[in-house]
Amino acid sequence: MKPLKTLVLAACLVGAVTSFAGAKDVKTLAGTMSVPNAVTVATASNTDSVDIIKDLLIKDNAKPSTKKSTRQSNDEVLSALNYMGVSYDVYQLQGEDKTGQKDALLVAVDLKTAANTLFDNPKANASVLPVLAILNNGELDPMTEQLMLTTVNNLLPRETKTYTLPDKNIPGSVYVSAGKNHSAAIGIVGESKNPTTVTVENTEQMEKMNNTKYQTYTVGSRVLVDAGGIKFPYYAKAALVMNPQKPTLFLALTSDVQRQYFMPIFADAFKSIK
Repeated sequence: MKPLKTLVLAACLVGAVTSFAGAKDVKTLAGTMSVPNAVTVATASNTDSVDIIKDLLIKDNAKPSTKKSTRQSNDEVLSALNYMGVSYDVYQLQGEDKTGQKDALLVAVDLKTAANTLFDNPKANASVLPVLAILNNGELDPMTEQLMLTTVNNLLPRETKTYTLPDKNIPGSVYVSAGKNHSAAIGIVGESKNPTTVTVENTEQMEKMNNTKYQTYTVGSRVLVDAGGIKFPYYAKAALVMNPQKPTLFLALTSDVQRQYFMPIFADAFKSIK
């Protein structure tokens, strides 16, 4: 299994998705998720684009002129694509109201796979073993649950807060850590007079959802990304679903202007997983 950043890269490469028109119940990594009849859910792993991308990468690797580094990169993406729909997946929620079309992105990651991806020999890592035990058990005991909620909520900003991202000596670039000795550059490359910042506001406390099949915990926030003066306002909602077979972390993302439309849809969808 390749680094988690490769999984994200593979997901981004899949531009087209296959729709389940008018679907009420949608299959996800963590189980069946319910959405309103007015919302269509599209799943990246079901698209023909996955096979098309694989074919293109295989053909590129077969060329004598392809560099060794390029072949290695292609192999990583091919490996990641093989896990799409099994260890991770990407969904698009498509809705509509009187103001027009609405859409949100939902990424799901199997946490057992993530733990084994991010750490070398995690079963021999004393600090990772308790996490693996919880994931395998699929349930948090009351003490661990309270510790997690208290710790996370103490770390969450209680007011609007802006973070400046390091440029790693590349002007105008944003670097996001992806595990030991791995990083990915995203954003705008070139001269930039302004640093890239991330502002979070109206942060919701992490809380446990009631009346769910699996223990489920959610947290959300409005997020403003300012990349060298170009601003991207979002609303993000994360959910941890403790399915014993496949404990899953969901991250939902939509534009801030569509926040009010999707907030109840996200909440009901996460609560319905079974």
